[in-house]
Amino acid sequence: MRPTAPPVRRLLAGYRCCVNRSVLAGPEGHPFHPLLVPLPVGAFVSSLIFDILTRTRAGGLPYLVDGAFWLIGVGLAGALVAAVPGVLDLRTIPPGGPAFATARTHLTLNAAAAVLFAIGYAWRASDHVELAKTRWGQLALSAVAVAVLIAATWLGGKLTYCHSIRVTGQAGHEEETTRRR
Repeated sequence: MRPTAPPVRRLLAGYRCCVNRSVLAGPEGHPFHPLLVPLPVGAFVSSLIFDILTRTRAGGLPYLVDGAFWLIGVGLAGALVAAVPGVLDLRTIPPGGPAFATARTHLTLNAAAAVLFAIGYAWRASDHVELAKTRWGQLALSAVAVAVLIAATWLGGKLTYCHSIRVTGQAGHEEETTRRR
């Protein structure tokens, strides 16, 4: 690999020698990444909903404060698992094209959302059991993280539906009917 290759490419350059790609990323046409992403996305969005609900009652809803904390933890674990086949899928995209630029932005936004949620998780770790309502700052941080996550998810859909990344054509249909141009 050239020494001027992008850092992500250099980091992942040697995986083929020791890892069967289809075991981690899924066989062609059946990728694992889209199968795994609903868990972290659902957990993160649900944690924000719990945060909002804690603010709707005068006395708060302490069990939802605790639930939001645990949902963020589940989301972080799920995001880590989903990232492995996602990075392997990134390796299949030729660099320099619009699909690669979209994939790189998708990766960056997902990483940013994960960092924001990790900060929120650490912030909540010491007091989530004692609080009756989610703190406004924690709620705002979760809202920003979910907004970043929505943008990342939209780009993931664009990779699939516009760029046909890891999608195989349908049997009996012409190429033009399965790809949007």
